[in-house]
Amino acid sequence: MADAEQSKKVVVVTGASRGLGRALAEHYLAQGYAVAGCSRGEATISDSAYHHTAVDIRNEAEVQAWARVLRREFGGVDVLIANAGLARSALYLSLTPGDVFDDFLRVNFAGVFYSLREISKLMLRRQNARILTISSTMVPLHQEGTACYSATKAGVQEMTKVLAKELAPQGITCNVIAPAMMDTEASQELAKDNDWKERMLRLQTIPRVIAMEEVCHVADFFVSPQSAAITGQVIYIGLAD
Repeated sequence: MADAEQSKKVVVVTGASRGLGRALAEHYLAQGYAVAGCSRGEATISDSAYHHTAVDIRNEAEVQAWARVLRREFGGVDVLIANAGLARSALYLSLTPGDVFDDFLRVNFAGVFYSLREISKLMLRRQNARILTISSTMVPLHQEGTACYSATKAGVQEMTKVLAKELAPQGITCNVIAPAMMDTEASQELAKDNDWKERMLRLQTIPRVIAMEEVCHVADFFVSPQSAAITGQVIYIGLAD
């Protein structure tokens, strides 16, 4: 890697090939960061400062191998955005198959756990290092049909808050961004179910689709050096909790 590339701060984004993950990766590339992204598929971003690895975050060994690649290529990581997640058609708990429940656990909870555990080790010697996880307004809404999804996202929130206390002595902050509905492939798929989109928007305090740029703005707030004393927090976008 060129010296100029090594001098850049490094942002790691999971689930970087589409949706919010891609928007966040492109946002930080535009700001001059080196960005390392992962997804189960190939890269969808073409930029000399973007480095993509095919990783299934459900697989502990693959996440560990990716962390070794990051250590070798960058030496350390300044910002981790644990974005990769699963959203599926809503099913009442009594109708949810076990394999669907398992998928939510493996992607939304175990995958985030592996990412936080392995990548945080690469942040210990960085100044003003930041960890962001992605949750959802479905957690405080307790909406019918989201038992598995909301439970795993609530787990991510609690895991992030505990990690914030564990990493505070190292100067690493850990916070959660929880947006309301965004225009993603997952939401477009869910919107095929009759009036799902309209029903979800009515639940929000600000009843409109949240733009990717709005999420990036909140990420910038947490990443800022001036936010060094803000940790263990959850910001809901579009909802008054």
